[in-house]
Amino acid sequence: MIWPLGQPEGLRGGTLSDLGPDDHLIVFPRETLHVRPGFGTRAKVSIVIMEPAAIHGIHLKLLRLTWRRFYRVLTTDEALLAAIPNGVFFPFGSTWVPDWQSRDKTKTKMCSLIASSKRSQTGHVLRHAIADWITTEGLDVDLMGGGYAPFADKADGLAPYRYSVVIENVTERNYFTEKLVDAILCDTVPIYWGCPNISDFFDTSGMVICQDEDGLRRAISSMSGDDYDARLPALRAMQDKAARYGDIFTRAAQAVLGQTP
Repeated sequence: MIWPLGQPEGLRGGTLSDLGPDDHLIVFPRETLHVRPGFGTRAKVSIVIMEPAAIHGIHLKLLRLTWRRFYRVLTTDEALLAAIPNGVFFPFGSTWVPDWQSRDKTKTKMCSLIASSKRSQTGHVLRHAIADWITTEGLDVDLMGGGYAPFADKADGLAPYRYSVVIENVTERNYFTEKLVDAILCDTVPIYWGCPNISDFFDTSGMVICQDEDGLRRAISSMSGDDYDARLPALRAMQDKAARYGDIFTRAAQAVLGQTP
C-alpha cells in the first residue's frame, strides 16, 4: 500500500483487515469491485477512474449503479459526476519525472516525439502518422520510445529538447496525462494534441495547441529558437501547477478527504 499522507504508527506492518472505519482506502478499477460482496476491510473505500471512456467506459457505466459501494468516486467524467452524489472531480495528470527540479534541462536539441508501438487508440495512430511524415521529410525530430528508439529514463526524451510532440491517446474533455505534465516540468514546449479544454488547466501560451494532423505538421515546421524563448516564461510559470498535478497519490488522498491542495 502507498501512504501519501503518512502511515499511522498503529498500522505499521498491518493488513487491510486492520484498517478501521475512520480509515480510507483508494482502489483502481477492476470489474470485480462492482460485484464482490465486500472489500475485506472496515475502511471507507473510494475508487479513482484515471483512464478515458475509451478504456474505462465499462466502469463509468457500472458506477451509475454501483456508486453506493464507494465512499467517493474520483473521475473527470462530467456525465457521471452529474449522475451520482459522491463524485469528485479529479484530473489524472501524474508524472514520470518526479525529480524534475534537479534535472539538467540545458537545451541541445530541437524536438522529440515519444511513442510506443501501440495502435489501438486514435492518438496512437496519429503519433505513428506524424512519425512517418517526420521520417519521410527528414525533419529535425528525434523519434523515441518503444516504437522507435527505446530509452530507460523519461527525462532523456524531454530535458535536452526545446519542443516535444505530445499526443494523448485520445482527445477527451478534462483528460491529460504525464505526457503533457512531464514536458512542462522539463522546460520543453509541448506541441500538443489531446484535451480540448486544456486551457482550463494550463496557460496555453507556453504550448502549441493542435487540433489535427495538419496542425501538428504546421507546428513542427514552424519550430525555432526564437519561438521557444518566447514561450519559455509561460512554460516555467506553469511548473508548480504541473508538479501538483503530477503528485497523483497525494491529490487523490486530499480529494477523498475534501481537502484543497
